[in-house]
Amino acid sequence: MYMAGLNTIQIYVPWNYHEPVQGVYDFSGSRDLESFLDIANQTGLLVILRPGPYICAEWEMVGLTAV
Repeated sequence: MYMAGLNTIQIYVPWNYHEPVQGVYDFSGSRDLESFLDIANQTGLLVILRPGPYICAEWEMVGLTAV
């Protein structure tokens, strides 16, 4: 993205991706948010971070939390 001339990246951070089971958090491997942010910072990219359970309609059940 940086080499294409862009300076900002936007990323959703869905809660259920990092908390697959209630009370159990996983920030390893592809879920390593801190590493992603460090790489973006080292590259000179700005980050728009969008955390939350209701991130977009495509993720799960039209944006509503599954029961």
